[in-house]
Amino acid sequence: MVKFITKELLAKQRPQATFKPGVDLSKEIKVREQGPLSVAEFVGAGDFASAFYTRQQYEVDAGRDEEPILYNSIYNVITDPNLPETLNINTLGPGGMVFEEIKEGGEVVFSTVGEGSKSVTIKQYGLGLEYTKKLFMFNKTWALAPIERWVGTAFNALMNHLHFYPILSYSYAAANQTPAHSDTTLSKEELYLRTIEDAIVASVADTTHPRRGPYDLLIATGDMFMVERALQRRLQDGIDVRSSAVNRIQNVIVYDGWTSTRGKKPTTYPGVSGGKAYLISKQYAGVDFQSYVKQALQSQRGDGDLSRFIVEQVVYDAWFGIYSGPAAAVEEITWPS
Repeated sequence: MVKFITKELLAKQRPQATFKPGVDLSKEIKVREQGPLSVAEFVGAGDFASAFYTRQQYEVDAGRDEEPILYNSIYNVITDPNLPETLNINTLGPGGMVFEEIKEGGEVVFSTVGEGSKSVTIKQYGLGLEYTKKLFMFNKTWALAPIERWVGTAFNALMNHLHFYPILSYSYAAANQTPAHSDTTLSKEELYLRTIEDAIVASVADTTHPRRGPYDLLIATGDMFMVERALQRRLQDGIDVRSSAVNRIQNVIVYDGWTSTRGKKPTTYPGVSGGKAYLISKQYAGVDFQSYVKQALQSQRGDGDLSRFIVEQVVYDAWFGIYSGPAAAVEEITWPS
């Protein structure tokens, strides 16, 4: 059965982490000036400092739950702190692996792992969060959670964008394109199904990059319900409409992008355009789609800036690199209108 992967199905809502009743930040945290810096010190009794940072991390994780990762079924994710800054994409020779008969006295032929012509660079991505003196003076405990939660949301949105954008932005040649199936005698649901069949046939027939599946289908929300109906086996006008294309598709991923604003600067990550879809072969996913994580999302804390009444700064960063080979694995589809 085809599995639909959508933000709405995977997103989890956590309640906000609240402070204990009657907590006063101005009594728990003292702000003092030290040269050009404002320094926030925890002065309250007990483990308030530990609880404060635990609550902070909880909100970041809650934000990530609300903007779930959608690309895991496509990419081979490798997490290793020892990854070098630049990685060469390794291949197993021009033809991969082939077993050969060994006759008496014969020898085994070895395949050599060599370096390909492609490489991945590990890059750093970061975001900063500032806490002002005013926030602690006026005990604005309610203002912390939404801001901290957006850190996690923004990070997962970036990760989805960086993994999907190479597929969405690639300029596909004719060998990687399937037009809408055209037959005026068919319903729209069946036209969608026949278009998927055409895309699979074209993928397998490509002599340069044969793409035999299994497949994931990357679509927009606007096409989701029609795709869902097209992939269901059903009776239509008394005829049992079946297609093995349904069995070849493992997941349907719905991705509409993401939009946010920092200050007055809007940021938009494009999603799948309506009327388009991408049939992604996972036959060689370990080579065609690779995600290298050297450092997962981490935080560092530091003193603030006296001139702007910033008493604490938190910096979040991650180090990773992505390789995507759409020409070798993707068929761009145009849906029937």
